[in-house]
Amino acid sequence: MSIFVVSILFLGALALVLIPLLYRACRHNTRLRDELHETRRDIAQTLHDVEHLKLACEHAPDGIVIQDMKGRILWANNSYCRIHGLSREEVIGRSPLEHALPDGKKFSAQQIADFRFDPADPKWNGYELVENQRSDGTLFWNQISVSFVKTAEGEENAILVCRDVTEQVDQQTQLHDISQRLEQQATHDTLTGIPNRGAFLDFIEGALGTEQRDPVGLLHIDLDNFKDMNDTHGHSAGDAVLVHAANVIRDNIRNCDLVARVGGDEFVVACPESTDLDHLNRLSQALIQAISEPFEWMGRILRVQASIGAALSHSQPSTAGELLVRSDFALYEAKRSGRNQAVLYDEDLHARHSVQLRHALDLAEAIDIGALDFYFQPTMDLTSRQIVGMETLVRWLHPEDGLILPDDFLPIVKDLGLMGSLDLLAMEAALSEKARLNEIGQGHLNVAFNASPELLNHPDFVDRLVWGVEAGSIDRSQITIEVLENTDFGEAAEIKSHAAIIKDLRLAGFHVHLDDFGVGFAGLSHLASLDVSGVKIDRSLIGALLNDPQSRKIVRKIVELANDLGLTVIAEGVEDVQAANVLQNMGCAIIQGYWLSRPLTTEALHIWLQESAKNVPPLHA
Repeated sequence: MSIFVVSILFLGALALVLIPLLYRACRHNTRLRDELHETRRDIAQTLHDVEHLKLACEHAPDGIVIQDMKGRILWANNSYCRIHGLSREEVIGRSPLEHALPDGKKFSAQQIADFRFDPADPKWNGYELVENQRSDGTLFWNQISVSFVKTAEGEENAILVCRDVTEQVDQQTQLHDISQRLEQQATHDTLTGIPNRGAFLDFIEGALGTEQRDPVGLLHIDLDNFKDMNDTHGHSAGDAVLVHAANVIRDNIRNCDLVARVGGDEFVVACPESTDLDHLNRLSQALIQAISEPFEWMGRILRVQASIGAALSHSQPSTAGELLVRSDFALYEAKRSGRNQAVLYDEDLHARHSVQLRHALDLAEAIDIGALDFYFQPTMDLTSRQIVGMETLVRWLHPEDGLILPDDFLPIVKDLGLMGSLDLLAMEAALSEKARLNEIGQGHLNVAFNASPELLNHPDFVDRLVWGVEAGSIDRSQITIEVLENTDFGEAAEIKSHAAIIKDLRLAGFHVHLDDFGVGFAGLSHLASLDVSGVKIDRSLIGALLNDPQSRKIVRKIVELANDLGLTVIAEGVEDVQAANVLQNMGCAIIQGYWLSRPLTTEALHIWLQESAKNVPPLHA
């Protein structure tokens, strides 16, 4: 075999060996190249992600900080530095406990050195709201959340995310404050700061609803003559008195008691676990004494007194309404019997209250069906000694209890809200009597009736009055409407004010007199502002005319002023000839009272008028 053939065979055998090796080598190189490419791509992606992560961390609005487990800062982003007002160099390697805590709350060096994060501590599971301090000393609220991670080397670190939530906290604080103020306004009196009626009712209903059903006491407190305080010293002084009373009451009751303002000058004290009426009486006396102590206000010495009605819940279930009714009735008795005292709702008062409740039902029915009686009391001109008119007075003849006087039933009428309806009946009785007087030849006589504020407010009052005089062919100038001096008249320019109504009555041709004149504080100002035709001097002044020099001076000045203003002057409550003589010497024109005649029924009046010449008593006896 030739060398050429051997060479060919050798090369062929070598090729059979090398070609697979080269093939495998080429394939391996391709895989390495692909793996290298993939690795380079992964590295590029990782670098890209790292860049994004860096951008996110550096520019995140929240502060991000990495700390070791001793609390030392390893890294902090820009927002963390901005929030604290420090550079990165000033925070790296330091614990936030060195720079973040407000003055007065800073940790000692030892406390900082002893600090360790405890991943097992549950306080790190959520977020913590802490007050921090910036480098310039300003305070802010920092909301911090913590997570714990381990590095590749197995070292554990804490990652804190910090957020400045001062604005949100301030808003929440403001909302909380507003909510608290709204709740305070809803449950407390604005002027005095004590609970209001709604809070009182909730409190006492809760006290009455306890399972033990211990007795609950209630004091109903009313400041005596509070309107006079406002009229004399002004409403600011009145407010000062109310604040004084509220503070005094609050300072003299137990912690378990509650004082509330339930009306203009009315307060209540609810007393859970009251033992008996003696306890309420002792407390009432202490409050009356404390309230009456004078106090200084704007250089003046103010003093006010109070009346108190006290009631105790029964063993059987009671309601706040029932307890209020009882204490209110006791308060009425305290004021009726002289004021500046306390009255207890005991068994005797309960019996009287039961009678009054029965009377209230009967009285409402009597007014509804017009079953009341009207009497007439004559008035006389002192100069001519002629009868010039009469006043219409209401009487109630109860079917079981007999004659009940106005002083006893008129307060019930007022409480029932029926004064307007009663006065309309009185007006109709006056007009009917005036028509009868015209028929029997006594047409020169004037007839007067009382008009309460409720009647003045009645939408049908003026129309029914005008219709009545027209239907009875009555001269309007012979009808007089008497209004109480202490009425809140308002301004004549106000269309619906009492002053405007009086002006309309005068323009319509009627007379209007101020009744019970001389005992209020605004009487003289009323003469200047109201279009009235006369005044009726209060019976309390006339009753003291002979024995009280001050009352005599007041009456004399009223008579002189009224005469100077061209007003008619009537003195009511004249009981004897001596008083009549004094009034005549003063220049008083007209008198009314028992010395002349008691109130008379229509039939008795007509007989009396026929014999008036001998019925009128002589003067200068």
